Amino acid sequence: AHLHADLIFALPGESLESFADGFDRLYALKPHEIQLGILKRLRGTPIARHSAEWAMVYDPAPPYTAQQTGAVDADTLQRFTRFSRYWDLLANSGRFGQTLAMLLVKDRRATSESQQVSPFYAFLGFADWLWKSHGKTSGLTPELLVDALFDYLCNVCALPSDAVRQTLLADYLA
Repeated sequence: AHLHADLIFALPGESLESFADGFDRLYALKPHEIQLGILKRLRGTPIARHSAEWAMVYDPAPPYTAQQTGAVDADTLQRFTRFSRYWDLLANSGRFGQTLAMLLVKDRRATSESQQVSPFYAFLGFADWLWKSHGKTSGLTPELLVDALFDYLCNVCALPSDAVRQTLLADYLA
């Protein structure tokens, strides 16, 4: 069976760190796809009763997407929006399966080999780098992504270029 899982960011009281923990637990279960979204306050839903208590701020126009919460500022929500878009392009597209596995073991926050690697933070590091490098979330062709992944994995993560090239080529040809 194809396992498709959804995760919603910006729930009341949830921080980036708590979301990362949930993402990592879900990723470890190896679903085929992880769809990421931001909380939306639809009219008539009970989530509205938590707005004041959790300092929830929503876009005033439909679909009333969360813009910030007491635990997550607006910049972090924008950062997560980019993460989600890049996740769709790399992970959910199915184009970069082998390369994604290589990318998600390089958590730049880990200071030693004994520290546990967070797939969420490993991908967030790449997402932040991709945004700084290209400044866009659309118009990223598979070829541009191949080049960006090669650059990031070799120059930022310091992985051997031959191994990265072979992995990217296998994904690209598949």
